[in-house]
Amino acid sequence: MPGHSLWLSPPPSSPIYNALESLIAQLSDDLFGGAAPNFAPHITLTSDIPLDADPNAVTEYAASTIEQQLKLDVTHVAYGPAYFKKIFLRIAKTPELVRLAGESRRKYVYLVAEDVRADDAAVTAREWEVNEYDPHISLVYSDEWPIREDKKIDIEARLETLFGEVGKTWLGGRISLVKTVGPADKWPVLAYKDL
Repeated sequence: MPGHSLWLSPPPSSPIYNALESLIAQLSDDLFGGAAPNFAPHITLTSDIPLDADPNAVTEYAASTIEQQLKLDVTHVAYGPAYFKKIFLRIAKTPELVRLAGESRRKYVYLVAEDVRADDAAVTAREWEVNEYDPHISLVYSDEWPIREDKKIDIEARLETLFGEVGKTWLGGRISLVKTVGPADKWPVLAYKDL
């Protein structure tokens, strides 16, 4: 994940944001001995944004592509071998979310590449939306694999309690440009735009 990443978070200080932030810290401490880094709950819209991109321009542009209020829905918990997708919540791949992610990637990843025509960038972005974009909220970054069954049972019980209290859906949120270089618990937010 070199460079900057564009994130969409639940509204700051909302019940679901606070619950997810607390869960990320608890899972690191309780199940991974504090070895997993803490980070803000977020959906990565796109990564690989050049380090010289204007942070405010990126967040303002991304927000301007939204045509109707975003509704985000957690579908289920999943597990995988990738460090940044070890334990994560899948998010419904709605047309509004896909448009926001794809348009941001087209403008700030594909169009800035040398010798790329606008038409080619649009086609590449559409292919990425269909074949690669996988909206999710990571709960744990870790090298551990596989995840033991007892940990999965614990995680799923915690999620059942969390979603029983705050639900699995939210509207809007905050778009942030984050410098994703170095340790994850030190990634700075460079700019943000509340929706």
